[in-house]
Amino acid sequence: MRSISVIVPVYYGAGYVPGVIRQIEDCRGYLEETDYLELLLVNDAPDDPLFYDGQGRDISIKVLNTEINRGIHGARVRGLRECQGEYVLFLDQDDRIKPEYFHSQLQALGIHDASVCKAIDAGKEYYADERAFQNIACKEFVLENWNQIISPGQVLLRRDAIPPVWTENIMENNGADDWLLWLCMMAEGRKFSLNKDILYEHVSHGTNASENIVGMARSEHELLRIIQENKIFSGNDLRLLMEGFSLRNLVRAQEMNALKRKMELLDRWMKLRERGVYYGAFLSSLGIKSTVVYGCGMLGRHLVSELNAFVQVKGFIDRNAGEIKSEMPIYTFDEPWPEADCVIVSLLEAEKVEKAIKAKTGKRVLALKDWIMEADKGKTI
Repeated sequence: MRSISVIVPVYYGAGYVPGVIRQIEDCRGYLEETDYLELLLVNDAPDDPLFYDGQGRDISIKVLNTEINRGIHGARVRGLRECQGEYVLFLDQDDRIKPEYFHSQLQALGIHDASVCKAIDAGKEYYADERAFQNIACKEFVLENWNQIISPGQVLLRRDAIPPVWTENIMENNGADDWLLWLCMMAEGRKFSLNKDILYEHVSHGTNASENIVGMARSEHELLRIIQENKIFSGNDLRLLMEGFSLRNLVRAQEMNALKRKMELLDRWMKLRERGVYYGAFLSSLGIKSTVVYGCGMLGRHLVSELNAFVQVKGFIDRNAGEIKSEMPIYTFDEPWPEADCVIVSLLEAEKVEKAIKAKTGKRVLALKDWIMEADKGKTI
């Protein structure tokens, strides 16, 4: 008999509980009849007690209401101390896993200490292009390049492989406790198996700890303190980790700068709309009746929302087309595109893309950024 414990910290998340239970119940059908599967809901909001009356479909359900707010790391450890499973999955309240999750992960685990599956993030496969899935559990790569496992929900663990240093040093700042866990395991020489099945989906909704830039920075510096105080790494490993921290700070500064520029452009755009100045109307004045949009990111999706009232948008062009969920067709650069009067580039850095599009199609190419900047000055292009 195999026993599995799923530990889910709940924080003002009673609305998520039925969905979590359904997911674990669906997983039960892919396991053997003799396997034991339990779900521990660790409520980390003392002023919002969680109650669940009833037994799951062939699973055991236990609710743990904490007396004080422990943070996500403390909640996970509380569940770990109460669970019965030989194998453990730390799942967030809004995570999604496929019904075959445990069946596939147990097969991949074998004699290893942990199995890491592939994932969906923001509607697309996370480990594509430059993201090297084969390196995510390589200690040297992780020390130099930061945590490449986006969530503990990707990882099925042997309970006895979880290092005591992780359970005894509870982080006060949410965000990096899972990275601390992987580092502690790697320092002990624990072995990770890589499962190429896409079994997990990370849901981004703006309140994730990983999306709180300041909070993540604090959590990461707390992680570094724990690493140093407990002498988890030394010598070349510690040097690689410190260099990785320096690189991370540089990358974070670049990301902040790019986000600042994007927000400034979006602010200008919204002010134009408040004045009744619309890009779609400008395109109509040029006689443009149809277009495709290059870039399926934040600006591109807002652009399509505005254009639909003025011109026909026939689809997106994006280098990650095969990994993005969208109701509108998405094409890669190398695929044939639908016939349209022009191509609109929604990226901040549009010049190189414009040249490549003109070389491929000869069609008119317009950049959203150029129009916003000119229209904001009272000009047209």
